[in-house]
Amino acid sequence: MTVLAERRARPRSAMWALTGHAVLAFTRNPVAAFFTLVFPLAFLIILAAIIGDQRTEDGVPIVQYLVSPFAVFGAAQASFVLVAADTASLRESGVLLRLRATPVAARTVLASRIAAAVLAAGLAVLLLTTVGVLAYDVQIIGRKVPAMLITLLLGTCCCAALGLALAALTRTVLAAQSLAQGLLISLAYLSDVFLAGVTLPGWMQGLGSALPLKHFARAMAETFEPTPGYGFSPGHLTVLVVWAVAGALVAGRWFAWQPRGVRAPRTVPEPAAPAPVRLSPPIRQRRSAPALLSGQIAYALLGQSRDMLGVFFSVAFPALLLALFPAVFGGGRVHGMALAQYLYAAMIAYTAALTAYVNLPESVVAARSAGVLKRLRATPLRFRWYFAGRLCAALVVSALAAVLLTAVGVGFLGVRLDLVRLPALLLAIVAGSLCFAALGLAIVTLMPAARSLIAVTLGTLLPLCFASEIFVVGDQPLPGWLTTAANVLPLRHLLRAVLAATDPAVTGPGFAAGHLAVLAAWTVLGLLVAARRRVSW
Repeated sequence: MTVLAERRARPRSAMWALTGHAVLAFTRNPVAAFFTLVFPLAFLIILAAIIGDQRTEDGVPIVQYLVSPFAVFGAAQASFVLVAADTASLRESGVLLRLRATPVAARTVLASRIAAAVLAAGLAVLLLTTVGVLAYDVQIIGRKVPAMLITLLLGTCCCAALGLALAALTRTVLAAQSLAQGLLISLAYLSDVFLAGVTLPGWMQGLGSALPLKHFARAMAETFEPTPGYGFSPGHLTVLVVWAVAGALVAGRWFAWQPRGVRAPRTVPEPAAPAPVRLSPPIRQRRSAPALLSGQIAYALLGQSRDMLGVFFSVAFPALLLALFPAVFGGGRVHGMALAQYLYAAMIAYTAALTAYVNLPESVVAARSAGVLKRLRATPLRFRWYFAGRLCAALVVSALAAVLLTAVGVGFLGVRLDLVRLPALLLAIVAGSLCFAALGLAIVTLMPAARSLIAVTLGTLLPLCFASEIFVVGDQPLPGWLTTAANVLPLRHLLRAVLAATDPAVTGPGFAAGHLAVLAAWTVLGLLVAARRRVSW
């Protein structure tokens, strides 16, 4: 091979190598695989189970119209969130800076990330479409397949360009990941993804129409419509191209290859050698139990305050749903209650479960991976105080979220809260937090790999939220098997305990003894599993 031919072949081989590396990193990231593949598929399966065999007037299964929005979410997750987070991570770890010292061109490095995003997005669409065709009689219109592929390619490239722009504008991995995930989840409710076919208020429609995700969802939905034509949506595709160009311009202007905030070390004159000091033997003081607990609570709260993504999903996201759903669905009723009143209780239950079952185990596993738990063995601090500090921090976060939900619900949505039953509400939150913290700790003891923990906790909690009617809006009855499973598992009992303490139609102190007993039984079971397996230091 001549030198010229070798130089021409080198970028192509580097492109394939870097793309393969990015795809391999995706397969080894359980959280990324969960949100890209498992999360949309779980939504599709649960909603299909709730809807059943309902069809339109033309005999088309309603599930036909559910595949495309969830496919768009998976594609946007792979191309927007992962590209932003992975690019920021490579920059912060110094990988991008080292790649700049190689013969690989900058455009090849960035193009490989986009190519990997396109492959991951295609895998998400293929998985959802295959399940839809095999399990729910979803039709693939052959003449619209080219439009589907072009829409997927343009939408993925648009989201990837915006992901690169977000990575260019943020300084840290945490900021890039938190903003990307928070923006995508929020926009999914405004862009015909999670609320497809619902008439939104005018300002929400205008905001969604100005952003690209809605056009991506509309263009993809057209390719699944069993109507004449070839499925192309020139208007929506044009908007995607415009946003892709805008994202590329922003990324090209502000993208940096070296880690942000790196400062050159300052030269400090060496101090003179100090005079020898005779040291007295150290005096060991045993700290009291309240001091140990308060220190661990403060430490845990400091860690949670630095987790922007956890704060968004634990505090901001429930309040956003509480404010959004009544604005979308109006003054409807759910199970004989006003929609806002029901969602108020549901979001309190969701926050208590999320902070104790997802965030708390994640902090314990992170400490175990960093060697913090092993170092604690050489200190007077017992693991029970460490775990109690994280549990109390989770209760504080749940209480803050409940206060915010109360401010939104009572102040703007007409939610009624009886102060006489406030102790019952606090007891339900504490009991639910204890229950899900015990179950989370049990999962920590059973999980040998820390990277798979969030995929397991979120992968079980989010479907359980649908089965337990946390996220289900309306009086559509659930399938019998799903109702039976929800009645056995603890989340529905937590919701019922919170409803008993917040329902204006309920008289008395509001204590739901039966549901609290079920939560206590699950708490004991989780603690028994955790005590038998023990936490690996």
